[in-house]
Amino acid sequence: MKNNFITFLFLLLTTAPACSGAAVMDSALTVIVPSAAIVNTVPSSLNNSSINPQSGVHTGLQAVFNVKTNGDDNTYDFVLSSSILTDAGEKNGYFLKDGDLYLILANKEHLPDLSSFADISSGQAQNNKNMIAYPVLKNAEFQTEYKPYNGILCCKFLSEGRQDFNFSQHIGITPLSGTYSLEDDGAGVYEAVITLNIYRKP
Repeated sequence: MKNNFITFLFLLLTTAPACSGAAVMDSALTVIVPSAAIVNTVPSSLNNSSINPQSGVHTGLQAVFNVKTNGDDNTYDFVLSSSILTDAGEKNGYFLKDGDLYLILANKEHLPDLSSFADISSGQAQNNKNMIAYPVLKNAEFQTEYKPYNGILCCKFLSEGRQDFNFSQHIGITPLSGTYSLEDDGAGVYEAVITLNIYRKP
């Protein structure tokens, strides 16, 4: 009788179904990581400069941004825009002359009027009190193009697969001819705000 019980117990253990059972079904758990981008300004002493009052030549200006993203140029457009203040409100600080991009700096304490803005942004500057224009230098590390974006002249660049990088926009030190005058450009702080916009593509 004891041997029969041991034999029965052995058969029961060896023929019992595995823990997965006779029917098998997987339940896959997933999460979606959306594309994302974060941009920060990189503090730099070159956000501020001073000029030689005789020539208008400044000591160096640049805007530097740090970008972190898990996306790429198929996901995002990376676009720099600029703005200045006039007595008629905010205006675009970029303009093109002979295919080159220029940045306008406007006197914050004595806001320029619309006629000054129209004159300097025409590229044929003659009478633009309280505004100075400087060339924007090409960034050798990035492919850039100057063209309207959302109806506004901008500087668009490609990340070219970079996912943690700095982008710098350097401003040439010599003013565009006809845009600086010791007599017409009053003392004070001249400013342009450069903004890096990262637009998700549809």
